[in-house]
Amino acid sequence: MNPIDLSPAFVRLARYIHDRIIAGEWLPGQVLPGEEALAQDMKVSVGTVRKAFDVLSGQGLVTRHRGRGTFVTRATNERAFTSFYRLTDRADGVRRLPQDTLLLRERVAADADERAALKLDAGELVYRLRRLRVLDGAPLVLETISFPFARVGNKEWGADGAPFHLVYSFLEQQCGISVSRVEDRLRACLLPKKVAKDFGLPAGHPVLLSLRTGYDLRGEPVEFRSSWMATDTHDYLSELRWTAATEK
Repeated sequence: MNPIDLSPAFVRLARYIHDRIIAGEWLPGQVLPGEEALAQDMKVSVGTVRKAFDVLSGQGLVTRHRGRGTFVTRATNERAFTSFYRLTDRADGVRRLPQDTLLLRERVAADADERAALKLDAGELVYRLRRLRVLDGAPLVLETISFPFARVGNKEWGADGAPFHLVYSFLEQQCGISVSRVEDRLRACLLPKKVAKDFGLPAGHPVLLSLRTGYDLRGEPVEFRSSWMATDTHDYLSELRWTAATEK
């Protein structure tokens, strides 16, 4: 006997829409059916549809535009940068866009860290990138970014002429992968000799290491990133926000 789902109707509808988006029925940037049309199709009230959209909007899965409708959220250039870039200038608190130089682009067997983060078997390939991020002529971040080859294939980051800082736009627009969340693990350490040359800083320089895993809408890991960050003039900013319940 299957368990009975006693969740409110709007929660069940939000879950249903969520599953259809994940299945690719509605793609990033595509408008969803209107509230009245969806209410009629699902045999629920318009209010139920509206509440379901509120749930999905809170999850960042859809974006609502007054007078235009509700759209599947896409990683626009601005959102892709501001949502996931964490370094801010210590003097004024502003996030500024660094200049990126691509140092490496290869398809190779995943190493132990990549296999663990991306849940790959021995011998599976990754699409691996390395880039140096410089601000005002000073090295700020050295990153190695890896994606499962099975998800990316022969797609080339930057091949469409997009700037090299738009990692999540590349995944979404070229590979059909939407990153819904990331996990960052931070460590204070000294810059190892093996990456010092590429970074342009001396070995032993104090840095912050961020190990990031990015997940798609299904919760599957699609990105593993090691970022060595010079924090002489910048801070790693993590913002936590919540919305208080409205009392009636």
